[in-house]
Amino acid sequence: MNEIIFTMDDGLCKISKSKLEYQFQIMFRSTCFQWGFYDPQMSGSIDGTDLVPHDRALVRAYQSKYKRPHRSPSTLFIGHIPPTCTEDDLAKIFPTASQIELIRDTVTRESKGYAFLDGKIDRKKEYQFNGHILLVEDVASKKLVGWKPRRCGGGFGGRKESGQLRFGGSQRPFKQPYHVNDQVKQRWKYLEKQRDEFK
Repeated sequence: MNEIIFTMDDGLCKISKSKLEYQFQIMFRSTCFQWGFYDPQMSGSIDGTDLVPHDRALVRAYQSKYKRPHRSPSTLFIGHIPPTCTEDDLAKIFPTASQIELIRDTVTRESKGYAFLDGKIDRKKEYQFNGHILLVEDVASKKLVGWKPRRCGGGFGGRKESGQLRFGGSQRPFKQPYHVNDQVKQRWKYLEKQRDEFK
């Protein structure tokens, strides 16, 4: 079947699958970095189409007030850092970095498993520490309008067991939506308008 039949207010309508797939390709983007904005509800959905929050953390993300830190435009986020990895180890892994800040717990001084990096590196290269693949991502607070970190109920990644699974990052991108209705399209356009007004 090459046509999809759906209901509208004035009756039944038909649209070809190829035309529908083309419309999805024009509007759909697999990561928040391609959209240029971050929306907690959108990132809480595997395909970015959910319209109703499904966990309390999403509500908390909308209610939270997050102020973006002042970092240089070249800052990158390095994640999945094993506890035994130190600043010196990261300096060896990223020799072209001008500055590396490994984030530690203020009380125990143990690594929190992520760092911020200033400088230019080869983004196509895979970086490892003792067999662990490190995640290299743009700093979302610099690139995305409306960014909310994990501590505020947003962020990327996470575990299903924690009830705070988030999509839209390079490691866990959005899936291609099977169906996009007018409400979803209107929401995406509204978010894009907010992004453009912020810039």
